[in-house]
Amino acid sequence: MPARKTQPSIIEERITVPLPNQQMAQLIRLYPAQTPGRAVFLLHGLMDDANTFFDHHNRSGLAYVLAREGYDVYLGELRLRRVHPKLLKNQDFSLKQVLNEDLPALVRAMHKRAQPQPAIWMGQGLGCLLLSSYLARHPEDLERILGMVHFSPLRELQAAGRLKHLWINWLHERGLKFLSNLLGYVPAVNLKVGRCNEGRQYYQDALNWLKSPWVDDEGFDYHAAIQQLNWPPSLYFASLAHAWRASDADARAFMFDLGEHNGRLIKLGRHVGNQRNYKATQLCLEQAAEDDYYPLILEWLVELARTAPVADEPSRSARARDQ
Repeated sequence: MPARKTQPSIIEERITVPLPNQQMAQLIRLYPAQTPGRAVFLLHGLMDDANTFFDHHNRSGLAYVLAREGYDVYLGELRLRRVHPKLLKNQDFSLKQVLNEDLPALVRAMHKRAQPQPAIWMGQGLGCLLLSSYLARHPEDLERILGMVHFSPLRELQAAGRLKHLWINWLHERGLKFLSNLLGYVPAVNLKVGRCNEGRQYYQDALNWLKSPWVDDEGFDYHAAIQQLNWPPSLYFASLAHAWRASDADARAFMFDLGEHNGRLIKLGRHVGNQRNYKATQLCLEQAAEDDYYPLILEWLVELARTAPVADEPSRSARARDQ
């Protein structure tokens, strides 16, 4: 009988990241007890939190898989996750604050702790859009990124028939928007449409970006800025669990929005050879994925490191900014 592979000991650290006006975000760090390797930064989507990437109790999910492979994993959580509704409805924060305050603070907190070699960035759902938008504002950080992975990314929802129209128009545009105006927040947990309730203004800002030009209220054109950037190699995963949502069309449109780069779209579902029809919110949690498509991600990361620039560290300009 072959010997069972010894699982490395994983340390979990929760870091409070201060924000303006006595607000705070959180950075959850998972890393092997031995010397941690390359950093991986992960960001959740709308009405969600870091639990989209790992199961703390079962010590499973993509974040734990990466940590066991030797990576230094950082899970960013935006402000006001899992707070009481009475507090949430009095703390309307906007998409602008997330991009100008939460994300810069989380990235700085990671850089203080991680090795200087270029990191891997991963996003889920709206988190993919937030990471791309942040990099449009801070293109110098691209020098510190070796590759990116996007799970169920979307920027502008693609037309896909009556069911998707009803889902967007009635659930989000009318139902949740009406409830958010009535209650002062989005009751995603009670309605079982998300892991976390969401702030009213942030939710409505996100909806507006999914149906309008990628421009903020100050006139900054994210789409135009992003087209000028040199994006790192990237993977785009699309769930085919609900064909009527056309998640693959949304992911493809998102990939094309970033302009010409080394990008690969991968569809996940039984009829394309996977073990399960993974739901979009479960892409980074399903146990079956550890033998199904996580190996593809891990092999891709190894190949990226193999082809990384000599010295594998930030450029001279990046080092100068840190001094």
